[in-house]
Parts: sequence; structure tokens; C-alpha cells
Amino acid sequence: MRALNLALAELSLILAVKVAESSPLAILFPTKLLYVLLILPLALTFMRRNPYDLPVLIVALALVTVKLLTNSEAFYSLLDALYYLGYRDLSENLNSLFLAYKGSCLPQLTAIVVMFTVAQISWRLRRLEKLGIDLRHPLSILIVFGVAVVLFFPSVAEFRIGGMPLLFLGLSGLCLILLAVLLLA
Repeated sequence: MRALNLALAELSLILAVKVAESSPLAILFPTKLLYVLLILPLALTFMRRNPYDLPVLIVALALVTVKLLTNSEAFYSLLDALYYLGYRDLSENLNSLFLAYKGSCLPQLTAIVVMFTVAQISWRLRRLEKLGIDLRHPLSILIVFGVAVVLFFPSVAEFRIGGMPLLFLGLSGLCLILLAVLLLA
């Protein structure tokens, strides 16, 4: 299971770096240097820790969030505030600069979160095996959970309740995680 977690961690970091290469980070510094971050899961493996632990997720989410923020209302509110405060040229320059980075990174973000969830479940399964609790097919549990999330995510993401699809998405994700924990216990 450690090899599965290492592979998932490396894949999610590669995916996050690819998103960062097409984000405004590419303006600030060479994004090829971000590939050094692929050492982090290997270092955690040599330390006998979970290769896809919370620090790796935080790094991956931080890289993806940069592109996500340039498409958000918060970014455009910042531009409006700059425009209102009299920095019209700066606001227009930032808008034209970041206009090239429009696009959705929600599928990549979803893949990173699903890989993290599968890695955490596999790590917990490994701990249960060490405690002597026998699970017949732990890898099949992981595969079914991962495929279910990937298959049902597009339909859940389009579903709206009172104009708040993210609330339903969050609640359904919480229910799926609780269901997985109950099935594994």
C-alpha cells in the first residue's frame, strides 16, 4: 500500500505542477523548478511516514489554487478595488495580464482530492491489517470508492439546490467519506 500512496502522491504533484505551469506562477518564476517538489513524497517514504500525507496535499492544493483564484470573484473584486482607489492603469494591466490564464482547473483539483482520499483510506487499511483486522479485498474497496467518486462527481457538480451547488457537493462528499469509514470499520 505504501507504493500505491507514493504513486498517488507523485501523480497528484505532477498534475499540480502542470496546472501551475499554465497559471500566473509562470510569470513570476520558472515553473520547471517546481518539479523539485516531487522529492517530498520520497522523503516521507524514507522517513517511514505516509507518502501522501497532509503536507503533500497542502503543496498540491496551493499550486492549483493560484490558477483557481485568478478566475474567482475575489480576484476581480481586488481589481475593482484597485480601480476605485485610483490605480486604474495597474488594475487594467493586471486584468490584461491574467486574462490569458482563464480556464477551469476543477477537474485537476477533483483528481487531487480523490487521490488523497484513496491514499488516506489505503493507509488506514494498512493500519487495520497491522492491528490484526482481516479485510478480504482492501484494494477492491479502494478501486470501488475511487471509481464511484469519479463517476458520480459530474452529476453532483451540476446539481443545484437553491442556487448553492457547492453546499450539496460538500455534504455529499462528507456522506461518501463517512460511508467509506463505516464500510471499512
